[in-house]
Amino acid sequence: MADTEHGPLIAEIRAAVETNSTGTRRERLLARLRELELAHGTPTFGDHVKVLVNEAEEEAAEIAPFLSRLSSLLP
Repeated sequence: MADTEHGPLIAEIRAAVETNSTGTRRERLLARLRELELAHGTPTFGDHVKVLVNEAEEEAAEIAPFLSRLSSLLP
């Protein structure tokens, strides 16, 4: 799971997705967040951030307010 540094941001994103999206998009974004949390501290963490950001840019307005903060997690 995300540590205290990333935990609050992940929680904010999760709340936004759960509140503002439905159906398969919601499930896909929540799955990406789970993958991101599980990858924390691994060499693939940056890849998971990029995947979530790319998907969010394509269709998920719910995450748009968090994109710059999420991108700051990249190494």
